[in-house]
Amino acid sequence: MQFNTRARRWSRMVAALVIALLGVSILTVNIIEVVQGDDRIAELRAHGRRVPGDASVLEACSTGRGAECSPSAVWLSFHDAKGLPEFADEARLAHSLYVPSGPRDGEGHVRTTVVYDPSDPEDAQAAGVLRWNAWDLIEHRWLAFTIGLVLAGAGSAALAIDRLGD
Repeated sequence: MQFNTRARRWSRMVAALVIALLGVSILTVNIIEVVQGDDRIAELRAHGRRVPGDASVLEACSTGRGAECSPSAVWLSFHDAKGLPEFADEARLAHSLYVPSGPRDGEGHVRTTVVYDPSDPEDAQAAGVLRWNAWDLIEHRWLAFTIGLVLAGAGSAALAIDRLGD
């Protein structure tokens, strides 16, 4: 009987630990992505070159009842400092795209300002992303942060409660 009680307690502790570690892992991955995105924005603020350009917003649409469309990619076209045409796929920052807004021309392009890295013109973003900060990136990842916090908190609380039960 003593063995059964110890085994159950041990399995509860292991489950709580796994849940807490899963939550901490989710938080860690998301924090790293937010920091990398914020660093990239800071680099473009400091060293990026601003030029007029166009954005083409590609959308992915769901099918069935309540079909919805959401932006899946943003393609930027502009001329670099040498006057050469450049086409760049906007990189996601912490899994988020900055989608330029405004009127679309006949081909579906939105006029925007593009900021790019002069040493690598294919590394470009719509200039509106420069207004984002770490909190904006966290807001875009609110669900992942919430899940990570809940799992880390629940697992830690379960471990603490189990320890207090001694």
